[in-house]
Amino acid sequence: MRSAAFQTLEMQDAWTAHLQDVFQTLDIPQGPVTEHVAASVAMYCREFHPQGLQRGDLVLLIARAFSAINDRDVARRAVSSMKPHHRHIDRWFEILSELDHFPDLLPYFSLGVIRPADWAGAQLDRMWTLDFSILQLSDAEKHEMMLYKTIRAIVDHMYVFWDSTAGEGVLGLKGLDAFNVEEGRKLKQTLTQRHDLLRFISDLFEQQKISRDWNTVPTLMNLDL
Repeated sequence: MRSAAFQTLEMQDAWTAHLQDVFQTLDIPQGPVTEHVAASVAMYCREFHPQGLQRGDLVLLIARAFSAINDRDVARRAVSSMKPHHRHIDRWFEILSELDHFPDLLPYFSLGVIRPADWAGAQLDRMWTLDFSILQLSDAEKHEMMLYKTIRAIVDHMYVFWDSTAGEGVLGLKGLDAFNVEEGRKLKQTLTQRHDLLRFISDLFEQQKISRDWNTVPTLMNLDL
């Protein structure tokens, strides 16, 4: 029987080999620095994502690793290869340096479900977009109770964005109508209609004011209107 240490090394080697393939597709040259980054990212993947990751997750992790060693050119190349990430590359560099919550947020970041945003008159570091239209839901998730649980699970990861501003900021919402999935939704009321979902998300933020010592809550903007 192989030892646990051997199995761990074997898993790291598999991650490293896969990462080297991703480096090739991003035109990142081979060399000692690249090997070091691959080893570091492989170790991170083993620890935080043993179940595996999508390619977009790996590209964002690669960008984060190169950003951490101040190789902005390679990090920029990685982020620029992703959509819609290329629109806010400088903001993504700031986001990639976030350590404590990054593992939980990575799937939403890489898909673009959660991403930075910019609107005239708002401060950049307080503005985010939550785009539900990008989510791919299974049939089992397309029910009202499961949808609300899904929304809460995502929003729960976002409160930290506004801790430094005591709750002040903006959250833009896209794709709310994607959740109104009941049959005959144009003919009858459902709990997944746009205004119900906005009220639910607003209530989630209000519930955080006392526990997070916020003075206010982020303003919600429906970007589909």
